[in-house]
Amino acid sequence: MIRHLFSLVVVSPVLSLSARPKTFVARVRQTFKMGTNLFFLTSLLTLLTTAVVGALQSYRSWRVQELRRIRTNGLVAMTSAGPVEYQISGRGPAVIYAHGTPGGYDQGLAFAQFFDPEKCTMISPSRPGYLGTPQDSGASPEQQADMYAALLDELHIERASVIGFSGGGPSAIQFALRHPERCRNLIMIGAIVQRYCPAESLQLLPAWKRSLLQQVEHLLVSDLFLYCILPIIRILPMGHVMAGMLCSGTIYHLREAGYHNDQHHFARIEQYPLEQITVPTLIVHGTDDEDVPFEDAQLMARTISHVTLVALKKGNHASFFIHARAIIPIIQNFLA
Repeated sequence: MIRHLFSLVVVSPVLSLSARPKTFVARVRQTFKMGTNLFFLTSLLTLLTTAVVGALQSYRSWRVQELRRIRTNGLVAMTSAGPVEYQISGRGPAVIYAHGTPGGYDQGLAFAQFFDPEKCTMISPSRPGYLGTPQDSGASPEQQADMYAALLDELHIERASVIGFSGGGPSAIQFALRHPERCRNLIMIGAIVQRYCPAESLQLLPAWKRSLLQQVEHLLVSDLFLYCILPIIRILPMGHVMAGMLCSGTIYHLREAGYHNDQHHFARIEQYPLEQITVPTLIVHGTDDEDVPFEDAQLMARTISHVTLVALKKGNHASFFIHARAIIPIIQNFLA
């Protein structure tokens, strides 16, 4: 397009000028017009170049800041299960936040901002393969549950509730099953409960929808895309928390091992003995969730004895954020 514009504004007048003789005044006018057009074209190109260079510099600066944030804000505990990166915030009864897929300790820090810091102590570990927690610290949901218990040992905390958010669901369930004496409550938010294999589910969809969902998945771990939409997200209600949650997908190469490990183990889940869960359980799930089917929530609701199901009518996987002002008080009361 720029080449065509240059030909129209600059090259054509020059050829026209040389093609036929003109009076001196006509030539001056033609030359002046050509110079004016060239000036405006050069100015436009300069402005566009400056804007692009400025935007790229701003993006690179933001990405450097994100990398610094991720690498400096986490703590590392040397537990019996291995090194565990984590952060801790607030005061009150302890709550373990099992983050989604992808994620890291920073997702738990963002999630904690939904809550009154005086009403709970949010413990936010990076699950194995994410950020600073090596995969050897617990690849499977069962091993991750043991890792949570080991982290509690290191922090000298006897009991804690656990929140399983999306991909954090399997390890949260296992914590309630394997360490019932240390689990006060179980909260599942849009969480995986049974075998989960998105690749198989995608094959059942029409080609256009399959392609769309794949593109959305790629965008959500694209730093450039996240950088572009964060200013819009921040002006929404509770936007600062939503922005923090989205940023738990930035610098994806530091989270990629955990993501692939999750997909591998989620596809191998066999039927959990949910009837053996004895702790009070709260489930929050959208009825139209296409990422984690509502059937997962229904399975828990009809199997566990002490359970409360909050079904978000017509809700999708992001509906928790939309209804956060109504749901967070329910969760806080349940934890209390």
